[in-house]
Amino acid sequence: MKQSSVEMTEKSGLVISSLGKSYGKKNAVNGLSFTVKKGDIFALLGPNGAGKTTTLKMISGLIIPDEGTIKLNKKPVDTVRNKIAYVPDEPTVFPNLSGREFIKYTGRLRGLTPEVIQKRTELCAKVFEMSGWLDHRSGSYSHGMIQRIVLSSAFVAKPELYVIDEPLVGLDPPAAETFWRMVEAAAAEGAIVLISTHTLAIASIHCKRFGIIHNGKLLRMFTQGELSGGDLQDLFFEVTGTSPAEVSDFFGS
Repeated sequence: MKQSSVEMTEKSGLVISSLGKSYGKKNAVNGLSFTVKKGDIFALLGPNGAGKTTTLKMISGLIIPDEGTIKLNKKPVDTVRNKIAYVPDEPTVFPNLSGREFIKYTGRLRGLTPEVIQKRTELCAKVFEMSGWLDHRSGSYSHGMIQRIVLSSAFVAKPELYVIDEPLVGLDPPAAETFWRMVEAAAAEGAIVLISTHTLAIASIHCKRFGIIHNGKLLRMFTQGELSGGDLQDLFFEVTGTSPAEVSDFFGS
């Protein structure tokens, strides 16, 4: 007997089924279902307030869903949190620790050995060009420097699932390109990468699959190939029913 698509996807990967979350009378996420396979780079897109961050936090185990299930490789996510690395849209570090100490701290929480942490930290310091300030107290860091530290903590962990909210904020062009190269290398090793971003032009280049949500509901799923050279931004406007404002009256007044 031929297996259903749901049965097949439950063998591995991230499987989200009928996910729901409300805050009072507001449905932040409503009946959300999608899957992300191993080795996939998936972009979750939507306007502000669409439910993206709530969804990412539920996947990461930081928020408990009101309904639905989330499984990572057939296991409920609340039982495999050590297999997930979450990078929020407003990352923070402990200001009295250096970047190196912060990465070491998060690595030890995951059970990594000091030798593994040191080796992977040095590799991140090299690729993200952090060697000149990695041992300075992070209270003096810029937003971009904090972003590199938090992203490095995720990559050092080498989790099964990366959940990253707005990864490019604060990163200069070389660091942003390094991030995408690291993501692609992680996916090539079989990791699942779930990213939420408003940088649509860049996402259309690096992400393989896309889901657009609005008002907490999934409106459309498509692959990079289905764009067929089209503009992801135009498709985003079409699917969500949004558009940029006309500003000529403001400057012409």
